[in-house]
Amino acid sequence: MKIKHASLRWIESDLPYSRQFGDLYYSREDELGESRHVFLEANQLHQRWQRAADSNIPFTIAEIGFGSALNFLLTWQLWRSSACKPVGLHYIAFEKYPFSRADLKKVQHRWPALAEFSRALQVVYPDHSGGCHRLLLDDRLILDLHLGDARTQLQNHNAAIGQIDAWYLDGFNPQLNPELWQRKLLQLIAAASKPGATVSTYSAAGAVRRQLQAAGFEVEKTAGFGRKRHMLVATRSAANKHREQSSGAIESSPSWSTYPAALAGDAQAIIIGAGLAGCSMAYSLARRGWRVSVIDQAASPASGTSGIAQFALRCRIFQNDSPLSRFFLQAYLFSRRQYSQLTASSPLAFHDCGVLQLQSAMNKQQPLDWQKLHRLYPSEVIQTLAPADASLLANTKLEDGAYYFPGGGWLDPTLLCSSYLDHPNISLHSGRAVHALDLRDSLWQASDADGQLLASAAVAVIANSHDATRFSPTAWLPLQTVRGQATSIGSSRFSASLASVVCGQRTVFPCVDNHHTLSASYRPQDSDLSISEADNQQNVQGAQACFREANYLDEEFQEARVALRCSSSDYLPVVGQVPDVGAMQEQFSELRLNARAQVNSGGSYHPGLYLSVAHGSNGLATCPLSSEFLASLINGEALPIDQAMSAALNPARFIIRDLKKQR
Repeated sequence: MKIKHASLRWIESDLPYSRQFGDLYYSREDELGESRHVFLEANQLHQRWQRAADSNIPFTIAEIGFGSALNFLLTWQLWRSSACKPVGLHYIAFEKYPFSRADLKKVQHRWPALAEFSRALQVVYPDHSGGCHRLLLDDRLILDLHLGDARTQLQNHNAAIGQIDAWYLDGFNPQLNPELWQRKLLQLIAAASKPGATVSTYSAAGAVRRQLQAAGFEVEKTAGFGRKRHMLVATRSAANKHREQSSGAIESSPSWSTYPAALAGDAQAIIIGAGLAGCSMAYSLARRGWRVSVIDQAASPASGTSGIAQFALRCRIFQNDSPLSRFFLQAYLFSRRQYSQLTASSPLAFHDCGVLQLQSAMNKQQPLDWQKLHRLYPSEVIQTLAPADASLLANTKLEDGAYYFPGGGWLDPTLLCSSYLDHPNISLHSGRAVHALDLRDSLWQASDADGQLLASAAVAVIANSHDATRFSPTAWLPLQTVRGQATSIGSSRFSASLASVVCGQRTVFPCVDNHHTLSASYRPQDSDLSISEADNQQNVQGAQACFREANYLDEEFQEARVALRCSSSDYLPVVGQVPDVGAMQEQFSELRLNARAQVNSGGSYHPGLYLSVAHGSNGLATCPLSSEFLASLINGEALPIDQAMSAALNPARFIIRDLKKQR
């Protein structure tokens, strides 16, 4: 998950030269004019946006070779200045050797006309971890920045098939960087393209032209920019034979994990649940122009687990590279970006004080191997600290060394939910319990205990934690409740200066209004909501054990709060479209006899019905990206997570596992 930065040599003070490929990133003569000519004008963006001004489908551009971000910044500038344009712009870029943030700032300083856009990008720019990074910029502008090998990323994100309207092929010269011009990559590009999609590149090489033609593009040689006589512009053929040849380059995924196409509708949705999962889901849809009704049985949002005063944000870490380790990393980084953005535009305050996870309290059965972690995670995500260094950051003496999350911190989840819901497209209906969810006349109808209709829409998202099993389409889910009690105590003359979140046997938060939050007890399969004095005592004892100073914490209880977390049988979130259990069991019945059977049938899913539950104690990190994933799935967009991650979160995984166990 680590990446390697572009190795640069600066020519004429501020002109970047790639040591990896032995070439300049752009022409010495008017790089802005060259970029506009080769990519924006050759793809006829302005004209196409005008023709698609009434479209409710975002226009999608993909770029091979993000580099200095010049092409993206100019596209963003054009998008901002265009009065007539589609409902949204989705920009997907691939870069194997990204600029460091420092190098990006240096090169973008050359373009004062783009300064506003450069500064906004630099604030959220990820320069240390591989994978797909979703960046939310202007309203209705999404940048998915894929850091890593373009071919691998395209293969893994096969859910993007048929999504791309225009391509910028901006790799280095084919002779210097041949892997970005090979037939297999161009076949992947063709498979990801809509019929009629355009491709432009500064290269006019015959080999590039022939490879594009072989991948199913109609290629034209046109006038280049400046001293360059020619360039290539191509259009995606709609011929079936080409589509079949191209799609074969995409790696296959389990047939049951492939979701059906998004529904066409009036962009209205019901969300059941006003905790972190439901509120972040509402926000992701509302940003896309959807009108969203959020229904919750409590009197106010964030009344369950999300109502605890302080939540910690840190990354769930793994010792091996896997779809899950990549998902949790991408989710953590996305959440941090989103919370920082909300802090700038709402009453929310994300306190990025860092999180210290004491080493003695982590993975006692299988201690973490720092060498493995170091190979996977950059120092911007996690560091290992000796007791003295950890104590210095915490501003107190700790009992142990720590894993340090420098980008972590804490926030008030109640304020976070309020910030999510503060959108004109969102309406909140509190104090209304949904007891039934039924599909009638292609609409999901949410009804109360008396059968009274509360809301109806073609799309519904169940985000009400363990209560998801209340509804017939989701009654089968293997969910469990975990009781957790958080305790509030007064600050002492020692603890008032605690400078970071400290996680040991319990999590101790920095002082707010002369008190500390201590969280939380852990009692699986317990739904008792009454306050336990024994839990209060255990919380204080567990928190005190983090510190060397005797009586570091004031043991005077102020209040306690009990909440029920929701977890799944495999302790992973359950996020995706709701499968039709009966149909899936019949379609994949062969797995009962042969667990390795290759069943070609696609999965069966309830149309317009989705889930986001079982985030457990990781919801602050996982809910925002999960919501973006679902919103993209619902809206028919390219997805921010790859196919393997999607399969790992898919509710249908439990059906498939049960079938295999019954063999």
